[in-house]
Amino acid sequence: MEPRLNCEIVQDLLPNYIEGLTGESTNKSIQAHLADCGECRRALEQMTRDTQGIKGAPPKQINFLKKIKRRQWLVASVSVAIVATLLIGAYYLFGTRDFSVPASDAKISDVYRMQDGTIHYRVTANIKGIVSRVSTRGNNHTEIYRIYEHRRLFSKEKESVVTMPENWSTKNANTKQEKTGIYFEGINKNDRIVIWEKGMTIPQATAEQEEAYRKYLGR
Repeated sequence: MEPRLNCEIVQDLLPNYIEGLTGESTNKSIQAHLADCGECRRALEQMTRDTQGIKGAPPKQINFLKKIKRRQWLVASVSVAIVATLLIGAYYLFGTRDFSVPASDAKISDVYRMQDGTIHYRVTANIKGIVSRVSTRGNNHTEIYRIYEHRRLFSKEKESVVTMPENWSTKNANTKQEKTGIYFEGINKNDRIVIWEKGMTIPQATAEQEEAYRKYLGR
């Protein structure tokens, strides 16, 4: 016994049924429903007439209809592209995200060598948003320090000043090789401030400076 289909399902299947795209079992179910349903028979007749009208149309008319469909598809595609561009542009202009603090907005001070041989320095930066993260990276020879602020592209927020004392060893923790430099990096590698380079003469930390840094670390 073939499954019984309701009108909604049958009318959804009719276009494929007319084109001969439905299977034998589905055809039997549709035909059984049509035998008892005048509404769906009328829908079938109307769809059949519409399909025959398109198939029997002159080539020029068919080409015209195809052009209309292509134009509609093109308009829809362009509309989607415009909306997507506007959304991306709005996010780019008004959304908040992380930006590197440029070297021009940073100042390095209090550079001195601690008793354990590490280099202490203080970074003071003008921030237009909030500090989202601080990162350090490098290789066996250099250490790169960066500050990221979370804000809009054209931020109108009042600038604030943040100060971050840092302390870095001049030797690589894994290889124990002597580093050649420590740098603050802004937007890119060409936007740098030299904090310390090998051979640079820097003062030795005083006892007060050593104690102040230990207090800062909570030791």
